[in-house]
Amino acid sequence: MTTEAAETPKRLSLLYQVWLLEVSTTRFMRVALSGTGVRGEEYGLLSYLYANGPRTLTQAAKDLGQPLTTLSTLLAPLIADGDVIRRPHPRDRRARLLELSPNGRARLGRVIPHFSAAYTALLHELEARGADNEVIYTHLDELRSSIERTIELMELEQAGTDTP
Repeated sequence: MTTEAAETPKRLSLLYQVWLLEVSTTRFMRVALSGTGVRGEEYGLLSYLYANGPRTLTQAAKDLGQPLTTLSTLLAPLIADGDVIRRPHPRDRRARLLELSPNGRARLGRVIPHFSAAYTALLHELEARGADNEVIYTHLDELRSSIERTIELMELEQAGTDTP
């Protein structure tokens, strides 16, 4: 076995490649947001609420593919810091809407230029490699929906119910 072969990791599975992508993405966000006081996860949540407007925790969890408890834990510091506020839902007395506070909008506004510069550099790198962003989006959407459907099927199988 050559030294080069020993140093190059095996490709393994598609999900392993997705995990490597997650590792790279986390690092990218850490570098892109360095010095802003905002972590990538926080930036994602603030951006989600900015782009989509007020959402219930249930809707946000569904949109983001997160369990309610996980999302609630992720949002807790943003709520405590005053970046996200909870207000009564106008039509459902039991529900609360999550939305960016003026402080959250201002904080996000200060971070957007850092993210935008890094994101633009990434797009230029993809363009230089001949990648088509729309094709990438399509494939990522297909992969995510396939993973979600497979999870549903596995959960049904584990619960002992028939496939819908």
